[in-house]
Amino acid sequence: MNGLPKVKINVNNDGLGQVAQTEDGVSAMILTGVSVVDGAQIGKSFQVFSLDEAEAAGITADDNPYAYKHVKQFYEEAGNGTQLWLMLVADTVSMEDMVSADQDFAKKLLDDAKGAVRLIAVSRESSGTVTLANGVDEDVDNAVTKAQTLIKGYASKYKEASVIIDGKDFNGTVGDLKDYTESDKEFVSILLANTDGGKNAAVGLLLGRLAKDPVMRNPGRVKSGSLPATKGYFTNEQAIEELENAWDNIHDKGYIFLRSFVGRSGYFFNDAPTCTNGNDDLNNITRVRTIYKARRVAYDVFVNEILDEIPLEANGKIAPALIKSWEGLVDNAINLTMTQNGEISAVRTSIDPAQDVLATNEVKVSLDILPVGYAKYITVELGFTTSLS
Repeated sequence: MNGLPKVKINVNNDGLGQVAQTEDGVSAMILTGVSVVDGAQIGKSFQVFSLDEAEAAGITADDNPYAYKHVKQFYEEAGNGTQLWLMLVADTVSMEDMVSADQDFAKKLLDDAKGAVRLIAVSRESSGTVTLANGVDEDVDNAVTKAQTLIKGYASKYKEASVIIDGKDFNGTVGDLKDYTESDKEFVSILLANTDGGKNAAVGLLLGRLAKDPVMRNPGRVKSGSLPATKGYFTNEQAIEELENAWDNIHDKGYIFLRSFVGRSGYFFNDAPTCTNGNDDLNNITRVRTIYKARRVAYDVFVNEILDEIPLEANGKIAPALIKSWEGLVDNAINLTMTQNGEISAVRTSIDPAQDVLATNEVKVSLDILPVGYAKYITVELGFTTSLS
């Protein structure tokens, strides 16, 4: 390992074998809008903690109706006091540019927030003629690629975030939709639904649900309650119910949308897939948020040990006492911040005592996280019987 002394924690995404406001909920949105005198300015990031604060900055139904809609839905879910970073951009700015590492939009916002943002959504207001690709605005897939590149760069600095892309201007043909379960963009998800019958997705609503929940919680969890919506639509202006026979197909292609349940009022998110392979451990926003939170906790423990002396045994190997100490520090930190809160099931830290620290100046640590499981599919065998004895 070269360069400055550092802590490097690699995330393993193939270990599962599967074929109250905290820093975890700090959110951001980049939305189409206009500058306001003595208020929000195009291309400038700012921070709010309530809808009232956003309105005071010029995000109002009159001055910035599009941005206002999303911010309002965010706070309807997340509640006042939730930290939200905002940036308005001109209607000429594509989502691809919003999340490009070569443009000063998401990159600037993330830098201004000093690595605090964990969830970010981008949306360009639909208008005029749209060039379609894969059944949606071609800007959608372009943004997915650019967002993954952007966040991969920040992840190496422990500043990762999950990105929600507006699956705008769906053409209504399910067969045209790209199958993102064949992709490799674990930091990115696409929302294909809204509550107003327009051509843009309700990114503020999804972001708000994620922001208020602990990292392991699926935004589609029925026990969390229905969403604050009386109607649900896809971004082709078609009611959710009209495409009910296609829900399974849309879900299996890796999109987030709204659904309903027989006997339950209201609407719920179907799940929280990321744009990556179904066999990837990080194929869901919950998995991404969970593993990277554990990574940050471990980093916080180990960064305190950088350039500290390491006592060795007579054979030149790491002293067992130090190994036990480090293993205990990490296990305790993760148990206190995650296991006790139900965010993971268990953790195990192990350090190989045989490694040659004198030769490498590097200590390798194995950190295994046992996540929580999810009742995604419940199968009940129901029938009559002649006796219950």
